[in-house]
Amino acid sequence: MNPVVLIDAGLLTLLLVIGVPVPFCFAGAALFLMLFGDFGSTGFLVGAGFNKLNSIVLIAIPLYILAGGIMGAGGIAGRLIDLADSLIGRLRGGLGLVLIVATAVFGAISGMASSAVAAIGTVMIPRMVERGFDRGYAASLVAASSVLALLIPPSASMILYGWVTGTSILACFLAPIVPGLILVSLLGGWNLVLTRKMPLRQPDPAPRRDIVCEAFVRTKKAAAGLMMRLIILGFIYGGVTTPTEAAAVAVVYAIPVAIYVYREMNWRDMGQVVWRAGQTSGVLMIMIFFASMLGRIWTLENMPQEILESFLGISNNPIVLLLLANLFLMLIGMFMEDVSGILLAAPLLMPLMTEAGVDPIHFSAIIATNLGMGLITPPTAPLLYFAALVGKTNLSGMLKPALVFVVFAYLPVVLLTTFVPALSMWLPGLVLGLN
Repeated sequence: MNPVVLIDAGLLTLLLVIGVPVPFCFAGAALFLMLFGDFGSTGFLVGAGFNKLNSIVLIAIPLYILAGGIMGAGGIAGRLIDLADSLIGRLRGGLGLVLIVATAVFGAISGMASSAVAAIGTVMIPRMVERGFDRGYAASLVAASSVLALLIPPSASMILYGWVTGTSILACFLAPIVPGLILVSLLGGWNLVLTRKMPLRQPDPAPRRDIVCEAFVRTKKAAAGLMMRLIILGFIYGGVTTPTEAAAVAVVYAIPVAIYVYREMNWRDMGQVVWRAGQTSGVLMIMIFFASMLGRIWTLENMPQEILESFLGISNNPIVLLLLANLFLMLIGMFMEDVSGILLAAPLLMPLMTEAGVDPIHFSAIIATNLGMGLITPPTAPLLYFAALVGKTNLSGMLKPALVFVVFAYLPVVLLTTFVPALSMWLPGLVLGLN
């Protein structure tokens, strides 16, 4: 392999380790190749970046980001939380279950884990602290449950994975659902265990009739938000729209709901939401541009094949290869968020997955669960840091529950997803008729 490419890979790793923002890491590595690589004209590198951006599939990502921003600012997320609270909030530790369910629903519409942390964390963490939950625990649970945005469709990460690997995006949406539901169950169970000694203040007991009436009222208030999810998935799986068109429908639907139905936004607020969504989308597009340039060079230099050969040098046993791939993915997830992790890992590991006999649809669930675990795995854990910022707490108070979630919730899901293909292949086969 070209020594310049090896140095470039080392430079990228170094920049990630020392905490340089991920887009600048990719940009620095790409510029290093352009300055010091012996590739003749570098015009083809710039062309590779622009060609990757010239895809209608990618339009879905900023649209889902915008839809998530409108949900958070327009009161949709708050009403979903109130509905879940009326159903399960009276249980001991029930507010933690509310957080998990609300984050799963919100993340499933916004498609971004960081959006779920921002929107749900700002509402739920103060509410949980008022009920006696430890602030560090509440922030840790927000970070852990926000990863469900990667697993419950429509996921921006799965859109990107399908685009990078040429796999059906609909199948990629479906593959991580069962692992995601298992994760919801495990997070909920450990929430009950970890909160049993906390001095929680439960809501006053109420007659069943009052509880049912409250749930009914809150269901009516949240109905417009719930319909948003049903419309998105119904349009996609009903064949009415593509995922990109469904994202546009979500935005068009969310705007009048937030402004005219819930009346918690005005058009001036809408401008701020669009501006923030544009900033996030711009950063993602820059990252995709430079990552595509890197991917083109690494492919020309046979880096995926080199990784395959190095792994096969350790063992050609499919089980060992899958364990090595999981470790590789977890390490990547510890240093970067899911979008950049997929841009880097999917093309590099695809030859290894082919050698191990793993279907690309199955691999979509493997990569989603692994990168999700990496996002909350210390010492880097980008989502933990973000949740600490949102929850106004320090990382030390979050580490113990975070490690419990990683070891006893995420790790079992990763292993089950990896070694029981039926968990990720059953639903695509049922819905799409795939063998």
